[in-house]
Amino acid sequence: MNQRKAGVLLSYLATGIHSVIQLVYVPLLLYYLSKEQYGIYQLMGSLIAYLAIMDFGLANTTTRYLSQAYAVNDEISAKRIISTSHTLYLFFALIVVLLGGIFYAFIPKLYGSTLGAADLLIAKQIFLIMLFNIAVTVPANIFVATINAYEHFIFIRGINLLKIILQPLIVWAILAWKASVLNLVLTQTIFNIITILINYIYCRTKLNISFPFNMSDRELMGELTGFSFFVFLHSVMDMIFWRLGQLVLGALIGAAAVANYAIAMQLAIFTILLPTNMSSVFLPQLSAITSKTKDMTQINDIFCKLGRLQYMFIMLLLIGFAFLGKTFIMLWIGPGYNVCYYITLMFIAAYVLDVSQNIGNPILQAMKKHAFRAYVYVTMSLLDIILCIILAKRYGEIGCAVATVICLIIGSGFAINWYYARIGIDLKRFFYNLFSISKGIILSLVLIIGLFYIWPVKNTWESLFFHGLIMSSIYCILIWEMAFNRYEKDLIIKPLCKMRTICKKIIRI
Repeated sequence: MNQRKAGVLLSYLATGIHSVIQLVYVPLLLYYLSKEQYGIYQLMGSLIAYLAIMDFGLANTTTRYLSQAYAVNDEISAKRIISTSHTLYLFFALIVVLLGGIFYAFIPKLYGSTLGAADLLIAKQIFLIMLFNIAVTVPANIFVATINAYEHFIFIRGINLLKIILQPLIVWAILAWKASVLNLVLTQTIFNIITILINYIYCRTKLNISFPFNMSDRELMGELTGFSFFVFLHSVMDMIFWRLGQLVLGALIGAAAVANYAIAMQLAIFTILLPTNMSSVFLPQLSAITSKTKDMTQINDIFCKLGRLQYMFIMLLLIGFAFLGKTFIMLWIGPGYNVCYYITLMFIAAYVLDVSQNIGNPILQAMKKHAFRAYVYVTMSLLDIILCIILAKRYGEIGCAVATVICLIIGSGFAINWYYARIGIDLKRFFYNLFSISKGIILSLVLIIGLFYIWPVKNTWESLFFHGLIMSSIYCILIWEMAFNRYEKDLIIKPLCKMRTICKKIIRI
């Protein structure tokens, strides 16, 4: 199995385990911290998230340029890229610290009217710890970018998987010893530092990569900064879409509303991340393709293949959450969180097309045509800010969600697809594939509606599990028979055959 396939599988495994752990982790935090403290933690996390993107998109930029250098075996250029990126990372870390100081000074003015004196003090302490965490993380992104460019996905995904498993266990032990939101943030920071050290050691010992400053190139620095600027703008959009609602609700309503919105966002993010894991490992390959040819045949093949798989996956998750989400939230964190169901459902539905076309983002970066996407989403983000403030005052959490969904549909649904068509992506072929898949999805939906009418789900984990199992089985069988092509069936059959062969050999031994 090559690094790319292993990276995808490890990403799915990590996301799956992360999702399962969060089923316990979020109620655990609510149990130890209270809803208000959890809301403050999420509020400061939303604020600090805007500083977390202050590497200005340099991670993907470094990966892209390094991948192209390795594709043509240009070791000198690779060293110049690493040295220049390293210098830029340290400069961006300084910007993070300066901006963090400004944010810190404005916390009382922003949230003094909705948080009490004690809560405001805790918020400021949390912010300082998170600021230190981000200030260390930003320059350390050079290690992750380098490992990704070498396509050593097994290591980087494996370390991430280990962190996902161990961190909640240590957090649980710390909170059981002394329940404090500050202990939670400190533990996460320590884990982050350990991960950074491991990545650095791997780069130095396994990849034999050094990170000097003496090979920095001013011209290259300008090129990298220019390219990464638009990646950065896109990251800002992501932060606004996912975090803006919490900031607005914190300023206008209070910590409890932030907690509701944060829980819904977590559920939506988990759901959306599952089908998009495939895209994350394709940037090096796409960069290598675009460095050798301008022909769009390979890129269109990847766009359609990934789009089909991601569409089938996100539709299963959308249908599953639509029928089982309300029961799941009730069993997971108890009554009083119905608003989380509607917000999550709106976001998943709004992201169906964006998830199906998620490979488009690394394609645009590889082709150096990502500026338009950034402009579109910055425009939509500004509109989102205005709509969020207007609708949140009247409709609370639901108003924030509606504002973001409207902007997503305009940006991802119309503007970006217009641009895809202009640069040569075969959208006619793409949407034809989605249409052909939809016949199986519609039939499965009809059968699932009938199932739930005859056999309603009860408020028990057993009922939730069996309904989910039967619903998934109906969906998968119909999709297999009505939608899967030979390539997609082989993705499942071939690994199963290999596992069967391995099992037979083990039995003989």
